[in-house]
Amino acid sequence: MVLNVRAARRGATCEVKVQPGAGRTAVAGVWDGALKLKVSKKPEAGAANRECLRFMARGLGVPVSRLSIVKGEQARRKVILAERLSTEEMKTRLEALLPGAA
Repeated sequence: MVLNVRAARRGATCEVKVQPGAGRTAVAGVWDGALKLKVSKKPEAGAANRECLRFMARGLGVPVSRLSIVKGEQARRKVILAERLSTEEMKTRLEALLPGAA
């Protein structure tokens, strides 16, 4: 299970596969290099995107204002930018969210 985390000019990016309308928001694992995230909100008026960013901010330990969707805003597969976060920090923090992580 390898997460696609890349360096960006302003921080680091990761791919996220969002499954909206789940019973609760949680990480479901890694799917094709992307963090698979089940979100409780439906994809209406950006609610699922906002829930995705809120959950990611908590997991990464950064304010939600430092996260943005740079690709795939209306798709299930998205690229999330975390400003002022290194690729190593992002990967380590995301891997700690995976099911079975200690």
